[in-house]
Amino acid sequence: MDASVVLLVGLAALVTSALTAVLGFGGGIVLLAVLVIWLEPVVAIPLHAAIQLVSNGTRAAIRRRDVDRSVVIPFCVLLLPAGALAMPLVVRAPGAGLQVAIAVTVLAATWIPEALGRSVPRLGRAGWVAVGGVVGALNVVVGATGPLQAPLFRAATATRQAFVGTFAAGQVAGHLAKIALYGAAGLAPTRYAVPALAGIAGVVVGTAAGSWTLDRLSERFFRSIYLVAITGVSAYLIVDAVA
Repeated sequence: MDASVVLLVGLAALVTSALTAVLGFGGGIVLLAVLVIWLEPVVAIPLHAAIQLVSNGTRAAIRRRDVDRSVVIPFCVLLLPAGALAMPLVVRAPGAGLQVAIAVTVLAATWIPEALGRSVPRLGRAGWVAVGGVVGALNVVVGATGPLQAPLFRAATATRQAFVGTFAAGQVAGHLAKIALYGAAGLAPTRYAVPALAGIAGVVVGTAAGSWTLDRLSERFFRSIYLVAITGVSAYLIVDAVA
């Protein structure tokens, strides 16, 4: 394994987890977009899932008393079945096609919530089951859908603490489903264990650094950086895939 790839994965994980610590979400989808620059999508998606499992798992553990199980349990019902139905797309689709799909989803997940700017309705149990099915299918194909889900989780929770804990618990379930499905399909990137460990170390350090930074710099400044960075990376992925 090229040492430069290991270093870049660790650095990207550190920076994007710091971003998440400041904004509350969004860093994971930036990390995936960056990973796809250096790695094939079928490698980047499960590698990203392994790194983000630790990142979200830590937040879920810290906020375990704030997790709303009436949201998380129905959300989890269709994650695996829907993901299993979507796995043939991952196996058969060309790498460039997956790269474009990831980039388009990243842009949609970033800008649709920005454009709406309105209250999101609270979902009932059936609604969360349906959302879990859609997310389960999208997760294995495009890898990261956090910003698309975040407004729904925020609307369903009464406090910021409940949002952070419940959203993190839902993300943990989604990442576990991805890892299980990619492993069952023989696509688990075991030879990328070293960059995975570098990424895990990066998210731990980045979360601490982001929490420290949050108290010192404005959220508006960091949000502007996030929007510019994610749009630029996504545009690069599309141009690279088409070219």
